[in-house]
Amino acid sequence: MPWYFNIPDEGYDGAWKQLLDTDGFYAPFGPTTAEQRHPRFMFRRDDHECLWNGPSWPFATSQTLTAMANLLNHYQQITVTKDHYFELINIYAKSHYRKKEDETVVSWLDENIQPYTGEWLSRKILQEWGWRPNKGGIERGKDYNHSTFNDLIITGLVGLRPQKDNTLKVNPLVPEDEWDYFCLDNIKYRGKKITIIYDQDGTRYGKGMGLKLYADGKERGSSKDLQPIHVEL
Repeated sequence: MPWYFNIPDEGYDGAWKQLLDTDGFYAPFGPTTAEQRHPRFMFRRDDHECLWNGPSWPFATSQTLTAMANLLNHYQQITVTKDHYFELINIYAKSHYRKKEDETVVSWLDENIQPYTGEWLSRKILQEWGWRPNKGGIERGKDYNHSTFNDLIITGLVGLRPQKDNTLKVNPLVPEDEWDYFCLDNIKYRGKKITIIYDQDGTRYGKGMGLKLYADGKERGSSKDLQPIHVEL
């Protein structure tokens, strides 16, 4: 959380090793909310549906990934790479689904998720209790609005980094050779419409090769690969 607000001095990035450790907080369906090495990890409680003893919460995952993007953008450090961010954002995207009783898969966001199976845990408990009215009723947690997933894509993965002055920085956290192209369009920023395009070989969008930043349709900066662009608007 301190990196969410850019508080720490440099030199403390070793703490992030725990996020990447399967005995720490790394899990296939999102970072756990307690260390997996702890003897009370995922301990059973029969009287409460909302537990922070291990299940992965989209709310906390959003905070963690925002903090990781800040670490990658604002700090000199040797622990976390773009590949780590890309891996965790893919895990997070994979969690935004639910398998229904008939085996069909639907888009879904709920309260917390079983970090090893991907099952929405609070939902399962509430369903087993018969959707009690005093606990919020049927599908209480559907569309649980604590995920800032869009912002993680816009400011993290694609890398549109707002600045305090009349400039704009673009620093994609997409690792080299993971994607051949991407486009973020029609983003309002300081009264201008921003477009960010990456086209590895120039054949997708017809605007040439590499990373390009446009403001109101005019090219304002470019890079031949996924390197930062910082321009005056």
